[in-house]
Amino acid sequence: MSEANDRYVNYILRRIDEDEYPSHELMDRVELALDSREHVAAYLEILFDKVDSCHYPSRFILDRIARFAPMV
Repeated sequence: MSEANDRYVNYILRRIDEDEYPSHELMDRVELALDSREHVAAYLEILFDKVDSCHYPSRFILDRIARFAPMV
């Protein structure tokens, strides 16, 4: 993994984590750039935090969790 890609992924992960309702575009971008199990695990942790924080979790976020969970 390149240092530039690592910085890019970390930047987008921070943005997704900070946004109450992260955009589909940001999530699509990070998913295309994930290149290590550590990045996937960090992304999943953020997504689990999002669904754990609400009574009615987003189907959109649950679908993303289901897609990436087998990768870690």
